[in-house]
Amino acid sequence: MQPVDGPAVQAASMEKAGEYLTVVAGCNDCHTENWSKSEGKVPPEERMSGMKVGFRGPWGTVYGKNLRTIVQRMSEDRWVKVLTTADSGDGKPPMPWWNTAQMSERDLRAMYRYVKSLGPKQNGVPRGLPAGKEPTTSYYSLEPKQPGQGQ
Repeated sequence: MQPVDGPAVQAASMEKAGEYLTVVAGCNDCHTENWSKSEGKVPPEERMSGMKVGFRGPWGTVYGKNLRTIVQRMSEDRWVKVLTTADSGDGKPPMPWWNTAQMSERDLRAMYRYVKSLGPKQNGVPRGLPAGKEPTTSYYSLEPKQPGQGQ
């Protein structure tokens, strides 16, 4: 899927547009520790460095990656490809690439420039686990449960 030609966020800079887009697109929900708990009040210097709480589903357990480290070694063109085709190297859910694929190429590039402008930050994000392997960290279960099946 190619990024769409369409409206793009207008801001004082590409980085400011990217910051706005990462908030409204929900990127921080999975890629910023304590984003939801703090109701979005995480300082910029802590954002986009990944999460140590996993997301467990039929595919296994994945962790919101440290995008600040990733963009230091990823080209802007590769970023656009990953966000429009799910070509992230592991292809695991719950990354909603079908949503980011609807964004304009300019907006995707703005997001890249914002994350890159934050600079690298180490956070020790755990590696993902295959299906059937029990995580040793906290995790959100993304598997449907029938009523009466318990937690």
